[in-house]
Amino acid sequence: MLKRTITAVFLIALLIGLFALSYFVEHGNIFLDLFILLLLTGAVREMYFCMQEAGFKLFRLPLAIFLLTCYPVMYLMEHFAGQGYLGILMSFAVSAFAALVIFTFADPERNTPKDLFATMFVLVYPGVLISLAWMLIQRYSAVYAIPFAIFMPVGADTFAYWFGSMIGGRKLCPSISPKKTVAGFVGGLFGGMLVAVIMFLLFEQFELFPNAGYVPFTDATWKSALIYLAIGLVGAVAGQLGDLAASRIKRSLGIKDFGKIFPGHGGIMDRFDSIIAGIIVLLVSFTVVYGV
Repeated sequence: MLKRTITAVFLIALLIGLFALSYFVEHGNIFLDLFILLLLTGAVREMYFCMQEAGFKLFRLPLAIFLLTCYPVMYLMEHFAGQGYLGILMSFAVSAFAALVIFTFADPERNTPKDLFATMFVLVYPGVLISLAWMLIQRYSAVYAIPFAIFMPVGADTFAYWFGSMIGGRKLCPSISPKKTVAGFVGGLFGGMLVAVIMFLLFEQFELFPNAGYVPFTDATWKSALIYLAIGLVGAVAGQLGDLAASRIKRSLGIKDFGKIFPGHGGIMDRFDSIIAGIIVLLVSFTVVYGV
């Protein structure tokens, strides 16, 4: 527990420092961009070795191509063509094609279709999905969007743990995650909505960060509040589903954690399983709300 707490405090302090740089320093978002690239590299590395230990022979070159090209191509496409999503897709497409070429000319006894599909899987999860965080930074307020994407699923996970521990009761998915309960799942919904309410109060109701670049959802406060509650509810559901999906993957691979980089917490993917869902929910929500 002590290791887990110290690690959590360190990560929170690091995030606060990065958000402070983004808020107070001109072009400070570059620090967040590089931090996400570091996390993405670490997450892909974790998945690579987990797959290797499970018997898959992943192709290194396609993964390297994606990690080297995704950010610069996304950045250039977003700033010069307003098509950052297309940049991520282009990087993925080239990497996937490279994997297909390697499979085509590889020794059929050494590399199987399963190895190809495993490589494609890692390109998507965590590759493409984590890289979508850059779109939140490029198109919306980084000081607003990234904390929202992080703390919404974290809030859901925390409340799910509290409710599950206090109430107990029927198991949610015992074959996937034996400790999760239906009561915990319901509690997680309240946690996600609570974080959404806090974000609404901080950025829209009281405007505590006027220079963050935040744009109100609507002209009517009550409408914005309802949208926030809806985002919190959907984000909480998605975050818990993302956590269950990660548990299912780990069970299939026969591992307890994806890595050990965070003492007491496991690996990067052990922390990002639900945050990935938060990133997706916010990207969809902001695109609908802002039309961009």
